[in-house]
Amino acid sequence: MIKIALALTTLVALSVNAGTQIQLRSQTIQTAGMISASVDPSSNQSEWMIQFKNHVTEKNKKALKQLGLKVFSYLPEDTLVVGGSARLIAALNLSEIQTILPFRSEYKISVDLGSLAKVTSDHVQTVLLSLFQNSDLDRVVSELKQKNILVQNAQGTAIVATLKRSQIAVAATISGVEHVQPFHVIEPLHYKFQESDIVRGFAAGDYSDINGSESGTRVMNFESAWTQNFLGQNQVVGMADTGLDSGNTQAIHQDFASAVKSGYAVGMFGKTWADPMGHGTHVAGSVLGRGTASAGRLKGGAYAAGMVAQGMWSPILNNLSVPSDLGKMFSQAYADGARVHTNSWGAAANFGAYEKMAATVDQVMFDKEDLLIIFAAGNSGVDKNRDGRIDPNSVGTPGTAKNALTVGASENVTTTGGIQKKIGELGSAKDNWPVPPITLSTISDHQDGIAMFSSRGPTADGRIKPDVVAPGTNILSVKSQQPGANVLWGEYNPNYVWSGGTSMSAPLVAGAATIARQVLMAKLVPNPSAALVKAYVLQTATEMFPGQYGQGGASQGQEILTLRPNNDEGYGRVNVAQIMGTEAVIFMADNRTGVATGETFSKTVTASKAGRLVVNLVWTDAPGSLNAAKALVNDLDMSVVLPNKTLSSNDQINNHVFAQSDIEAGAAVTINVTGVNVPMGKSGKQPFAVVVSIQ
Repeated sequence: MIKIALALTTLVALSVNAGTQIQLRSQTIQTAGMISASVDPSSNQSEWMIQFKNHVTEKNKKALKQLGLKVFSYLPEDTLVVGGSARLIAALNLSEIQTILPFRSEYKISVDLGSLAKVTSDHVQTVLLSLFQNSDLDRVVSELKQKNILVQNAQGTAIVATLKRSQIAVAATISGVEHVQPFHVIEPLHYKFQESDIVRGFAAGDYSDINGSESGTRVMNFESAWTQNFLGQNQVVGMADTGLDSGNTQAIHQDFASAVKSGYAVGMFGKTWADPMGHGTHVAGSVLGRGTASAGRLKGGAYAAGMVAQGMWSPILNNLSVPSDLGKMFSQAYADGARVHTNSWGAAANFGAYEKMAATVDQVMFDKEDLLIIFAAGNSGVDKNRDGRIDPNSVGTPGTAKNALTVGASENVTTTGGIQKKIGELGSAKDNWPVPPITLSTISDHQDGIAMFSSRGPTADGRIKPDVVAPGTNILSVKSQQPGANVLWGEYNPNYVWSGGTSMSAPLVAGAATIARQVLMAKLVPNPSAALVKAYVLQTATEMFPGQYGQGGASQGQEILTLRPNNDEGYGRVNVAQIMGTEAVIFMADNRTGVATGETFSKTVTASKAGRLVVNLVWTDAPGSLNAAKALVNDLDMSVVLPNKTLSSNDQINNHVFAQSDIEAGAAVTINVTGVNVPMGKSGKQPFAVVVSIQ
């Protein structure tokens, strides 16, 4: 019998010491022994860093707010960034405060902008300015214009501006500006091979050569859900992309008949959610295409679900354009019922950085705790050091978001069409994948292989990304019927085209997450949080170690060097068969109350059988400061106490914890989740989800 716990907390004592540093991305400020200088009440400084003698509490924040100060964000260690006049700061009771420092404009400038040297001062650059609060938007825009800075777009807490590099420091001095970073072009994340690499006229086109593997669903074992009639019924998936086919529910590709709940144009100057490019239609087909045109041969993973389609295509840019206020876009889909939202786009630049878009994703998920947002990890995997292994640190924003389920590309298994050359024969191999064993394989010949182009972690602050992988090579899905739509990796017939990239992996995971949510609702939890759905998807993924080239070690190009979770596969390949295996779960907690600093949730269960005990803790963290050295805000630890040992974790980086061990039937298992430091919780607490199973 599966046991579901919603809340169980007990107080424990934690030793709490004052922080000795303020850890910014741009620098680390040593505060050990520092005594706050008196604040001149007449100063025009309006943004401050207040470091406390102990971990930040709700009482601390309440006292600041009652005085009239605004709490903006958290910085490690034990520091709040606040807004308010010097007069208010001077009136603070210092008994619990370690130090107070002005939040200077130079702290706001991203290190990714590089040195602001005089030699480049006249160079023109487009930047993204983030604000502490959207109520300052009009004022900040006005001040930028007064300083002869061209504002391109402004919405919510984001401003896109073009300026000379000498003006970056000037922009950072404006009160209300939190962060200034480079502006990066966002693009669809299908991999763009050279035209000569694509197979033309290879496939029959009449479905006689289709064996069920082409859509990628077979490798993920979707049939195990379909045979039990878990098809995504009554679930709604949001998708923001280049659009969806005609953008007209009354005249749409037959594979989407009755599938679209609503559609919106959210691209710059966009007037329709139609898909003139083709990428979004292919993505949507993998999520929930009905397979009508192929007589059921080519279906999406959750082919009975509904969709909220959001077209980001800009006719002006002839490309994707991401709304400045991402939160508004996600809220739009959420209001129409979407509880899974898939996104196959991102920036192929500034790898690993926690930027504005990533923080916005985290904010949306923190606010809407039952919305799971999925992002493609990117296609920037290369072997530049020529060691036969893909280099680390190539995940782009927003895939660097803590709370998002970030998806890398594993290999599909098909020889029917798309890209069928050996990797060493591809046009870009010489520059990107120059040596064996990578050069000797094809891109869809091994289900335990990771696509060589798939972006790898870690993030810049050391977090594990991607979270999972799914097939993203030679995926056959729906073709947009719009005139001039791209045929991507080649046309199979007028209804379907091949493609690949983490763009294709993410929607397959969206389909699987939709099935997982449906299963949880039907069997375990009526309204699962995004943290629980994410934990369950991670828990049930398939370990791919050592990868497609065997266990020969790093010197022999071994693809995956350690067991999961790691920065190649994350927690592994998403496996719908294991998602359906709810009988393996012996305990699950969807704890919406959570734990505060110094509190521990504790539960003891009994192992129902011998096997491999697997435990996952996941929490949807508060958004991190763009100026902080690390993105994690609320830090939870987990320990799993077994009869003969204790498995514990304290990494202070990730917002997920994993433990596994062999176990005997009848053994007692105690799971403890402790709030180590929860400075920005919900009413002082951090909600979380735990899944325990024996596999």
